[in-house]
Order: sequence, then structure tokens, then C-alpha cells
Amino acid sequence: MARRLRTERGSLSPAIVILIVMIFLLAGLVLDGGRQLGARSRAAGYAQEAARVGAAAIDLNSDEAKIDVAKAGDAIGEFCRQVMGNDPAVTGCAPTVLNDEQVRVEVELSSKTAFLAVVGYTDLTAKGAGEAHAEQGILKSDDSPTVPPLTVIPTDERPDVTVRPTANPPTLDIPCPVRWTIGSPTPIWTLAPFPMPASCTPSITPTPTDPTDPTESPKPTDPTKTPGTSVTPITPPTGGG
Repeated sequence: MARRLRTERGSLSPAIVILIVMIFLLAGLVLDGGRQLGARSRAAGYAQEAARVGAAAIDLNSDEAKIDVAKAGDAIGEFCRQVMGNDPAVTGCAPTVLNDEQVRVEVELSSKTAFLAVVGYTDLTAKGAGEAHAEQGILKSDDSPTVPPLTVIPTDERPDVTVRPTANPPTLDIPCPVRWTIGSPTPIWTLAPFPMPASCTPSITPTPTDPTDPTESPKPTDPTKTPGTSVTPITPPTGGG
């Protein structure tokens, strides 16, 4: 057995050090990168829901679909407070665009890293944005009867808003089924759930009559009479002579 000399020293190859660092970086990209993608998706979801909450605050004093800016700001602020209270990773939540036509909200999340901290990245920030706007009702042109939109009339007599339907109901031009007569079965109504119009009534069509009764047997003809001639009865004279 050879004696170990005091001048011998252990050494670590630089390639092994580089390999270990690369392994940590790869693990950081997989784990911390996946967490970052999830944080971005969560931030976008929070922002979209906050924008919807703001766009739902419709101004009832307008006859068009407009957003009440004051109510929308309060609704977004309340939603953001609830989100930040339930998710500690949320560091920012506020509207960036807020007017009577659209709402845009941005949410920011911060998360700690597990492996990327070795190379100096201890925190990662994820941002998400969501937009929403008030949409006016759309009337589609099809064969079904359409109901016109309601008009909102504001009033200053009372602090609240009085909404009155001012649109007239549409006139349904529903044709009657095939004509039928009294005594025959009523045709099947195929336009349900609309009721059959009151103007659809059975018609009265008289049955054509024949002067000759088909149930009566024909009378025998006189063989002494010529067809096509008639006999005039002779009236006897009155008085004496």
C-alpha cells in the first residue's frame, strides 16, 4: 500500500460545476416557468372578471347601453379588495381604462422561485389584463316575430328612475290554415306556441242539390207516348146545349 504524500490535493473538474449549474437552470425553467404560466393565467382571469363586474354597472338614465363610471369604479374596487384578500400573491389590481363605453383592468401577481433563486431570480411577476364593454341588444332578422327594444324615459321628479315600456307590441301576421267547412275536423295548428287567430273560422259551403232523388225508383214510361211530346188535358165544356 502506497503512502499518500502530503502534496496530493483533490480537485473538482470545472465541467462538473457547469453541469450542476445547468441542471439547476433546467429545473428552474420547468418548475418555476410552469408556475409563472399559471400565475399569468390566474392574473388574466382576475382581470377579466373585474372588467365584467365594472361593465355590468349600466347607466339607467341613458336610453343607450352606457356604463355608469362611478358605480363601475366602486364595483371594481370592491372586487379587487376581495381578490387581494383571498389571494396573497396579488399585488396590484386597478382599472387602467374606465369610461362610459369600455372597462380595462390590469392585475399583477408576484411569486417566489424555487430553483431560479440560485442564479439571482428570487421573485417573478405576472401580469394580466381584461376588457369589457356594454353591448346594445342585437335584433336578428329571421322569420320569427321580433320584439322591439324598450325605451327608458328618465324623470327628475323623484330621485329614483322610472322605467316605462313605450314600445308597441308587434303585429303578428299569421296566416290561417287551409279552409275547412262546418262539420269537418279542424286542421292541425302547426304554428305553436302562437294561438290560432280568431279570424280563422270554418266556412259555410252549401251542398249542391239535385232535383232528382237518387233514392227514388224511376217511374215507368207510357209506351203510347212519343218521347219529347206532351199531352194537354182537355177540359169538358160547361153549360147546356
